[in-house]
Amino acid sequence: MLTLRYFYLINFSSMAIEQEKNLEEASDFLENENNSQVIKTTPQKPKWLLMLGAIAIFAGGIAIWRSISSPQQSTVEVAEADNIEQARLTVKTVTANLEPIQAWSYGDGYVSAITKKHLTFQAEGTIDYLKKIDGRDLREGDRVSKGELLARVDRRKYDADITVAAAGQIEAKNQVLNTVASLRQAEESLAQTQADLEKAKTDEAFAQADLKRYRELALEGAVEQRQVDVKETEYKNAQAAVRATEAGVRSSQAQVAAAQTQVETAEAGVKSANAKLSQSNVDSEDTELIAPFDGVISRLNIREGEYWTPQLVNIVGDYQGIVERLPIIIIDPNRFEVNVELPAFQGAQVKPGQRALIILDRDRSKANSGRVTGEDLIKLASAEGTVFSVSPSVSPGARSVRVTIRINEGFANLQDGEQISAWIATEEKDRAIVAPFNSFIFRDRHTYVFVVNEAEGIVEQRAIQQGIEGLAKREILEGVKPGEKLVTEGKNRLVNGAPVEIIPY
Repeated sequence: MLTLRYFYLINFSSMAIEQEKNLEEASDFLENENNSQVIKTTPQKPKWLLMLGAIAIFAGGIAIWRSISSPQQSTVEVAEADNIEQARLTVKTVTANLEPIQAWSYGDGYVSAITKKHLTFQAEGTIDYLKKIDGRDLREGDRVSKGELLARVDRRKYDADITVAAAGQIEAKNQVLNTVASLRQAEESLAQTQADLEKAKTDEAFAQADLKRYRELALEGAVEQRQVDVKETEYKNAQAAVRATEAGVRSSQAQVAAAQTQVETAEAGVKSANAKLSQSNVDSEDTELIAPFDGVISRLNIREGEYWTPQLVNIVGDYQGIVERLPIIIIDPNRFEVNVELPAFQGAQVKPGQRALIILDRDRSKANSGRVTGEDLIKLASAEGTVFSVSPSVSPGARSVRVTIRINEGFANLQDGEQISAWIATEEKDRAIVAPFNSFIFRDRHTYVFVVNEAEGIVEQRAIQQGIEGLAKREILEGVKPGEKLVTEGKNRLVNGAPVEIIPY
C-alpha cells in the first residue's frame, strides 16, 4: 500500500510538470503566430481562429487537471503522515513497584503431633472396661484429661498376685521382727556374760593378791601353812571362773552373730517380698491405660469384651501396621510439626528460624501451578510455622535433607499424619523493586529490560542486576527505579531507541 501511494504521488507530479511545460509551449507558439501575422502581407484569418480555439481548449484541460490532482496530492501527504505514525511498535508494559518478595524452597512431607503417646497393655486378658462419655463408649476424636482411666484388662489374676505378694511381705517383715528380737536377746546375754567376765577377773586378781600376802605372812610365821593352801585354792577357783566366763562370752558373741545373720536374711526376705509386691502392682497397672496428658484420642483399636495379648503389637512389621494394632494413641492437637525432605542443594539454603507456609494436599495443585505469587501463596496457606531443625546429613538413597518445621499458627487446620507441602522462605525482603519474569531478556549472559521513555515515545535497553527470585517476580537491585514502565510483551522486536506505542492489557 505504501509503495502504491508513492507511485501515484510520483505519476501525478510528473503529469503536472508536463502539463505546465505544454502550457508554456502553447504560449510561445501564440506569440510567434501573432508576430508572424504582423509581418505577413496576406492575412490568413481562418487558420488563426482554429489555433486560438485549440489553445483555449488545452488551457481548460490543464485547469481541470490541476483541480483534480490537488486533492490527490493532499491525500498522499496525509497517507505519508499516517504511515510514519504506524511505524511505532506496539508493546504492553508493567510498572516496577516496591513490594515484598521471597525466595522459596519446596518439599512434600507429613504432619506429626509433637506430643504423642502410644498406649498399650503389657498384660493379657479380656478388656472389661472402656471409658464412657455421655453414656457411650470412647471414640476417636474424644478429648480426655490427664490421669483418666481409658481402658482396662481383667485384673483379677493380677489382684490375686498382689494379695499373695502382700502376704509374703507381711510374713517377711514378721520374720525380721522375730530375728531382731533374738538378736537383741543374744546381745543382752553377751552383755551379761561380759559383765560376769569382768567380775571373775576382779575376783581372780583379788585371790592372787590375797595368796601373795598370805605367803609372805607364812614366811614370817604369822599364819599357818593351811591358811596359805586355802588361799591358793581360792585363787585357782577364781582363775577357773574367769575361763568359764570367757567361754560364755564367746558363746554369746556367736549367738549375736547368728542372730544378726538371721536378721539380714529376714530383711532380704522383706526386700524380695517388696519386689514381688511391686511387680504384682506393675503387672496390675499394665492392665490399665491412663491418659498421660490432656489430649485427643487419635487411634482407638479396641472394644470392650475383646481379648488382648501383647503379641498383637510385638509382631515385626511396618509402622503403619503397628499403629493399626495399638490399643490407643493420644495426641496433643495444639502442638504439631512437619517433617519434609528437600533436595540436597536446597537444604543448604534452609536455616532454623526461617518462615514456612503449609499447603494442604487439596490446594497443592494450585500452589504448584506456576501462576501464583508469594502473596497468593500466603493466602493459600492453611498453617504457618518456622524451621526448627535441619539435618546435617544427606540421605544416601534420595539425596535429600530432612527439615523439621514447628507450627505456630493454624493448628486446627492440620491432622496428625496428613500429607502436605511446605514452602520455606529462604530469603525475604519487605521492600524491593520487583518485576514479573516476562519483563526480563537474556543476551550474551547478561540480563536486560526495556524501559519505556514516555516523554520521547521510545524504549531504553538497560542492563540490570538481579536479586531475589520469587514465584512470579524477580527483584531488581540496580538499573530500574520504582514507577518506571517495563515492556513485557513485544520486547523481542525491540532495540535500544525503538519508537513504541503502549497498548493496555
